[in-house]
Amino acid sequence: MLLLDYLLENYKDLSRNKIKTLLTKGAVTVDGEVRTKYDFPVSSENLVQIVRNKNAAASRADNNMRHFATIEYEDQWLIVVNKKTGVLSVPTGHHGFCMKTLLDEYLERKGEHRTVHIVHRLDKETSGLMLFAKSRQIQQIFTDNWHEIITDRRYYAVTDSIPRKENDTIKSWLYDDSHGHVHSSPTDNGGKFAVTHYKTLQVTPKYALLDVKLETGRKNQIRVHLQDIGCPVVGDAKYGYSTPIGRLGLHAYRLCFTHPITHKAMSFETPIPSTFKNLMEKE
Repeated sequence: MLLLDYLLENYKDLSRNKIKTLLTKGAVTVDGEVRTKYDFPVSSENLVQIVRNKNAAASRADNNMRHFATIEYEDQWLIVVNKKTGVLSVPTGHHGFCMKTLLDEYLERKGEHRTVHIVHRLDKETSGLMLFAKSRQIQQIFTDNWHEIITDRRYYAVTDSIPRKENDTIKSWLYDDSHGHVHSSPTDNGGKFAVTHYKTLQVTPKYALLDVKLETGRKNQIRVHLQDIGCPVVGDAKYGYSTPIGRLGLHAYRLCFTHPITHKAMSFETPIPSTFKNLMEKE
């Protein structure tokens, strides 16, 4: 059953429009998590609740934000967040809960009656720095001038084996199959050309900690390129196999860009996740 149908059936005192409004404002939870999409699938096993107290709903939304991300920077044009692992960047299919939803709710509670717009994505399992625009105009500036505005994007990656070269550049063409799986080819296969630079920071008998710099930003680029050299990212169920830390070993730790309006140089950096450090020290 879809969430909207469930609510109409179980809250007969509320009109269809009222329920849709409650969904939009983040006042509906499924198993304790805010859901905003009317077509989210639910069953009798799910706990579906409407929080009609505005303060309680805001408090719950604040808790969600603290649990899934921290705001590193904000002005009238953009927001930089440090996303935790396990949360989508934008809605996909029936999954409406994501960083965009959290930030839309955050702006609504601040009295800014607008929504954020995605500038670049991180995979659900990847943690780290993300940039959102507060208007489509700012989003378009980034889209049209990406290579001029974005000056540095780097990741920490923990891999399942040690690269043969301490430092290297990986180049290939990447394309998606019908199942959303990205494939890599050393020659042009009709896909998109991708370039990844890496340097080895630390090694153990089993694992390596890499500093990875993106020259291009293709879907699953780092995960696929590291698999290409026989060093899949730990915890990567899609392109690898090992799960020694209970998460994907990929964290976007540095983001540098020129502010699209003020033209100031902006630089953000977060520390290496403790799970990465603990694995490298344990081995």
